Amino acid sequence: MRPKLNDKKGTHQFHTIQFTDKAIINLKYNKKTEKRQRIRVKLKNAPRGISLRWTPISNKKVFQLEFRFRGKKYRHDCGVFTPGVYTCNSLMDYMVKLNEKHLDTEGNYKTNPNVDVITKKQLKNSQLKTCRECIELIHKDNYPRKKIEGNLSALSQKDHSRFLLGYNKRRDHITFIDNNKGWGEAIFKDKSSIKDWDTLFKTYPKGVGVEPGDETSVYDSYLGDVIIDDLNPGAIEIYLNEKTRSYGQKENIRKALACLWGYARERGFMGPNPPLNPTRKEKGGITIKKAEESLWVGSKYNELSFDVTQLEAIDNALFTLRDKFPFQSECLRLMLHTGMRAEECKKITREMITADEDGDPIILLKRYIAKGRTQQQQKDITYDITTPIREVLDSVKYQLDKPKYKPYQFVPWLFPTTRISIEKLSDPDKYPGYAVSHNCRIKSLDDCWEAVREITKLEGSIKTLRKAFVNLANETLGGAHKGKSVSKHKTEFTNSSAYDKSSRKNTKKMAQKVGQVLTFKR
Repeated sequence: MRPKLNDKKGTHQFHTIQFTDKAIINLKYNKKTEKRQRIRVKLKNAPRGISLRWTPISNKKVFQLEFRFRGKKYRHDCGVFTPGVYTCNSLMDYMVKLNEKHLDTEGNYKTNPNVDVITKKQLKNSQLKTCRECIELIHKDNYPRKKIEGNLSALSQKDHSRFLLGYNKRRDHITFIDNNKGWGEAIFKDKSSIKDWDTLFKTYPKGVGVEPGDETSVYDSYLGDVIIDDLNPGAIEIYLNEKTRSYGQKENIRKALACLWGYARERGFMGPNPPLNPTRKEKGGITIKKAEESLWVGSKYNELSFDVTQLEAIDNALFTLRDKFPFQSECLRLMLHTGMRAEECKKITREMITADEDGDPIILLKRYIAKGRTQQQQKDITYDITTPIREVLDSVKYQLDKPKYKPYQFVPWLFPTTRISIEKLSDPDKYPGYAVSHNCRIKSLDDCWEAVREITKLEGSIKTLRKAFVNLANETLGGAHKGKSVSKHKTEFTNSSAYDKSSRKNTKKMAQKVGQVLTFKR
């Protein structure tokens, strides 16, 4: 049974509970009653002066000794209660050693136990920061990468920021771009009256400007109040499960918190002995239960691919749409014929259309826009210009030869957006760097793709184009071990496990072919 609460002088304190592991484990977080960040719990039959400092949200329980030394009252941390690791018996052993060192024969403290830990504690306390403070700092620092110099890409920053800082009007003032090195930057919009981070956080503190709806960012939730040191798997699981969220949404929140925690540790906010990463999935880390069926509407395309006939229909549809969706059509066609990812394809510049050492035409995709750059040293990726790829490039030239797109010759992007401001483009002195900015390249391909689906009557997403290319390459070349050379996967495993999705038509053919081999004469 839960102990009842008293309310004295505005504070919440538990009645005395037994000094046993079971009683301490039974202290459970209750959002309706545990309003304070920390609660003092009295322990019956514990050593003199021992109580429990409990943080309900994170479920951290610390044994504390209250004692007097030279007429002054002190508190001393005696260890974090951890079932099976540091228990009531562990505390008793700790107290025996502490008393032997600091008590005189009459049971009074001859020396201060805190002297042993004062240096470490001062260092730790000087670094203590809440999750909310860390969120502010990681945005000011533009999300530094963990293993390599630079920042996360604008897309990754935008995804993490949505869960850490978003669902709030403060995100209406900022946008995310990639610089020429492919490093992401969070900048304030031209139309915004707010131009710096301190003003933004002062204008929109916790809970102010929250968008209507059920979702709440970490910044605006109670989790933002938690000291980053105290963040643990239990606290994160409570936050994830208190509302109905899909597996994918929970996983994205976990990744955002993992990024935040890693940043805090690297910056030294947790002192000399940081705890284990609470967002890990192993060794007692966080558990996210996956539903039998995905709630995401796009999951129906996970096992879908296009066959050659369908790819031909898509390519023809894109060609007929090139006047209605200039540059979008060509971008999607290049994805179809190379297997490039959308974010890579949209960032290609004309200078990347070049030649190899033998003089053969290639697209040299620069390493700073290629996926995977956050984990290891990425190299430039070479795409040989085949006949269909040359047709796509010729179609881009066809677009640029149109009178209304003649000014786009000053824009370096292979697939510029049709929303370019000619005024800004023609006045580089007033708008320096505009032509090379990411404002001048395509951002979305959705409208063109929806038109393709309407024409072809095919199901599938833009990502399905890459799956279809990889699958076709594997079938044509004789397996993933050869197909990865044109799909640009680093390993055969990634190629075969995530992208090799044979269509039903080909699956039937392969089944019949295997069946013929296994048809034995009687």
